[in-house]
Amino acid sequence: MPERRAGAQTVSRAASVLRVIGRLGDPSFSQLSRQTGLANATLRRLLVALIDAQLAVQDGVSGRYRLGVEAYLMGQLAAPRFLIHDIARDGLTRLARLSGDTAFLSAFEGISTVCLHREEGQYPIRTHVLSVGDRHPLGMGAAGLAVLAALPVARADAILAANAEAIHAARPEVDMDVLAVLVTDARATGVALNPGLIFPGSWGIAAAIRTASGTVVGALTIAAIEDRLGPDRQAELSTPLLEEAASIERRLARLDANESKHAPSGATAAG
Repeated sequence: MPERRAGAQTVSRAASVLRVIGRLGDPSFSQLSRQTGLANATLRRLLVALIDAQLAVQDGVSGRYRLGVEAYLMGQLAAPRFLIHDIARDGLTRLARLSGDTAFLSAFEGISTVCLHREEGQYPIRTHVLSVGDRHPLGMGAAGLAVLAALPVARADAILAANAEAIHAARPEVDMDVLAVLVTDARATGVALNPGLIFPGSWGIAAAIRTASGTVVGALTIAAIEDRLGPDRQAELSTPLLEEAASIERRLARLDANESKHAPSGATAAG
């Protein structure tokens, strides 16, 4: 019985940590300590376990915490109609059908992107360099470049610097200065381009997705072989890509508005 009570207590404490992370969005360790009332040593052990289980993630630059991809996947099973994956699925189908190439949805997690969905087009030669569940440091691939471009400049620069070692380890030939230029270009156009820097011959364009408050949550990508993403076709596909990202943002805003309208009066960020 004592072991059962101890196990239940651990689960309860872990759940309370996840709830606070979810409510506050990106709390610091000190905020988590104050909100949960847990001793620092206990909180650290729980956070390590939650991160190992991918239920939480720690930002490599700020040190703050966010819900992880496994928390998202659990939420998807519990309430798919409220999640970005479900919201984006029709748009991904339209992009794949329109382009004939492969459309992806990626989530922004910590200093990485995680592929949540891949929709195949009908063109016989397709790029398959990204699969559902694949995680890449921001800067590797069009989705990560689009997310960086949508973030404040100082934060984007810090994340790109923090990811330099991981990017170099994966692709030593990639020039970090070139990635920085691609991010700058994406800020001007709204669409990020990966001109085959990560996998030669595999190109991609991507647009970031934001919530109503401006928080970047992910990106839509169209990926194709190099011959199918020249300058003219980049311009041709940028408009529908941005339109689908904007459509997802509007639906997210409506969900946020509905949740706010139905929230109990007097609710606070601290619960």
